Amino acid sequence: MNRRTSAFRIFVAVMALVPATLRAQDRPVQQSTQTPYVVGQALPPLDPGKTLVAMTLEQAVARALESNLDIQSARLDPVIQNYALRAARAAFSPTLNMTFGYNSATNQSTSQLDGGARTSTERQTFNTSLSKTMPWYGGRLSANFNNSRTETNNAFATRNPSYNSTVSLNYAQPLLAGFRTDNQRAALETEQIQSRITDLRLLSQIENVRHQVRQAYWGLRATIEQIEIQRRNLAQAQQQLEENRIRVQLGRMTDLQLVQTEAQVASAEQSLLNAEIQWRNQEFAFKRLLLGGADDPLLAQTVNPTDQPVIVDQPVDIQAAIERALQERADLQQQRQQRDISTLNLDVTKSSTLPDVTLTAGYSLQGIGGDLFDRSGLGGEPVLIQPGSYLDGLQAIRDFDTPTWSLTLNASYPLGTNVTRANLERARLQLRQAELALRSQELAILTQVTTAGLAVGNTFLQYEAARRSRQAAERNEETERLRYSVGVAINFEVVTAQNALTSARLSELQAIINHVNAIAEFERVQRVGG
Repeated sequence: MNRRTSAFRIFVAVMALVPATLRAQDRPVQQSTQTPYVVGQALPPLDPGKTLVAMTLEQAVARALESNLDIQSARLDPVIQNYALRAARAAFSPTLNMTFGYNSATNQSTSQLDGGARTSTERQTFNTSLSKTMPWYGGRLSANFNNSRTETNNAFATRNPSYNSTVSLNYAQPLLAGFRTDNQRAALETEQIQSRITDLRLLSQIENVRHQVRQAYWGLRATIEQIEIQRRNLAQAQQQLEENRIRVQLGRMTDLQLVQTEAQVASAEQSLLNAEIQWRNQEFAFKRLLLGGADDPLLAQTVNPTDQPVIVDQPVDIQAAIERALQERADLQQQRQQRDISTLNLDVTKSSTLPDVTLTAGYSLQGIGGDLFDRSGLGGEPVLIQPGSYLDGLQAIRDFDTPTWSLTLNASYPLGTNVTRANLERARLQLRQAELALRSQELAILTQVTTAGLAVGNTFLQYEAARRSRQAAERNEETERLRYSVGVAINFEVVTAQNALTSARLSELQAIINHVNAIAEFERVQRVGG
């Protein structure tokens, strides 16, 4: 009797445990507690000792324009070019020359007319000249003021000491070669064009750095979002692993099946590590554009790009963009300036092939001063008849007592083989080459603007497709987890759905960045090249 009673009690206890065990086996898998993923809300990893610095795109661009070393270097180019322009203008600045001389000579007599058995003469000179090359028609003006004082013991000298002063003006005008243009005027015009080219290069450098900062900014935002996506992927894999371990304990899954989930966790950890590595590299590349030196405090900070990419279905007028680019593109303007330089070189070479004909006009005034002596007979004693000085010569110049006019025409032309003819043909070919380069540049701009315009629409369509794919992947992952919780799906199908969701999120993120960059690139190629 006692044995039967004990057996009955054990049977009742076992039957009471069976429903509880069955309920534990049929317990639904815990649903994910993660908040919905939204682009732009993730924060970058923060290393110990570093501070998090929030930065908008506008702030990043402003900092780059102020601190970027390449821009700082490029801003010096117009200053350097300005000195080159000043040097070219200096060719047309007046030049002042002054000379002072002293000469003492003693000569022995060889004739009764030498003025003595031994004559000594002391001569002092002081000359001043001012010359200037004219910036038009190749003329050159020069003014001279020459003075001398001569003292001698020559018996025939009537003024002793004597002062001689001369004022002269001369103007040389080329009539053929060098009339329209010459090397100096062409050099000045070339430097003026180079100044405009330098300004355009600076503008291009600024715009390209601005574009690089924009791309690096969104690239940094993308790597931060990739870390967040991989974190969520890892969290899902770890949650799946914990749930599968419960199933193993309950006997609903084998240890061999658990290995697949563990491999998924390991793969997610590796993907997260790769995402963090990409973020560190991208952050340094972004900082490189903003740093002002190796001691910049930004190096020790972690940047959090706070702006979020905005998706806009922007209308694109490619034809209007091409017309704007052909008018405003900085690199095209530079090419046109280079063509103008080639035209200048051709004009100079043409001028040099003409005969060298120069008309020179001169006008001078001379004055003599000093004590005036008279001698009775040949070699007689000198008698002072009129005292004088240096001012007498200046008085004669002022009164125009002794004017002199001169007009000279010089002509020269090389005979035989003329090097300038070969140079002329070479200059013509160089101009033709510059024109072809300009046309090639225009064609390249047309292609580049068209491609950039099409990319705006294409990237928007790709974003729309990626967004729909991500939404479908989220629904599919949720469905597979529900199917798995009721035993309809296998672990492989859940893992596949989770991987597909991660891939879809990454694709959508990349599509967003591509569209934002495509809009910026379309605007950039209408202004600058590179």
